[in-house]
Amino acid sequence: MAKRTAKKTALPKSTAAGRGPGRTLWLIAAGLVAGVAGGVFAFRMLVPKATTPETSPTGQPGEILVREEPVEISTRMRPGEWTEESLQEHVENYRQQIRAMGAPDSQIVTNVERTEQGAARVVVSWDRS
Repeated sequence: MAKRTAKKTALPKSTAAGRGPGRTLWLIAAGLVAGVAGGVFAFRMLVPKATTPETSPTGQPGEILVREEPVEISTRMRPGEWTEESLQEHVENYRQQIRAMGAPDSQIVTNVERTEQGAARVVVSWDRS
């Protein structure tokens, strides 16, 4: 039978640097943070984004365009910057943009002014009156 002594034996202090209860708590905390971050990432990847409410039938929200206000697209071109063909292309492009906003052809007004120096001013507007 082993002999009992009143003297307590101390454990050897042979822990390496950086190990101990402080490091253990740090590793646990880091693992918890990583787990929460991974869970948030997984949730964002798996759950679809919320759909936005549908806009008006024309594709434009009703709040952007005030119904009573006229809409106008205009430009000025210097002499030598345009030809009759390019001028007609600009006019048709502006008319198409106004149509895309919902204007019927009967409400689209086109005004082309040519100066004596060779410049041109193009105004395409939506007359809502």
